[in-house]
Formats: sequence, structure tokens, C-alpha cells
Amino acid sequence: MRLAVGASAKMILLQFLAEAMMMSLSGGPWDRGGVAIPLSVGLFADIRIPISPVAIVVAFGVSCLVGLVFGILPANRAAR
Repeated sequence: MRLAVGASAKMILLQFLAEAMMMSLSGGPWDRGGVAIPLSVGLFADIRIPISPVAIVVAFGVSCLVGLVFGILPANRAAR
């Protein structure tokens, strides 16, 4: 629709990529839940589950990369 009212292909591409990134970044609360669950198990039980800060950063980076890569195809189709 935006193409029909005069938006450029570049603007449509940027909009789709921004939406894809926002959806992939909205997984952040799930990431925090994934960290909170093992920590709460350690509080209630005598079990220690180690969580690496590097693993958290890598998971965040992979989430952003997946959002970007899988946002490019629909963005290119919509921009045409």
C-alpha cells in the first residue's frame, strides 16, 4: 500500500527490516525468563545451574541476526 501512495522501495525495505528487528528484540523478556528460572531453582533447591554471561550475549546476538536475515526476504518482496 505504501508503494501505491508514493513511498520509495528503500523506505519500505527499511520499515520491514525495522519491524523484523523489533520482533526479534521483543524476545528479550523471554531471555530474562530463561535466566530467572535457573536462578530461582537455585534459591528453592540445593541445585546450582551455571549461567554464562557470554551465552546471554550470544543468544541476544543470534536473535538479532535471525530477525535481520529472515526480515530481508519479505522486505525485498514488499519493496518490489
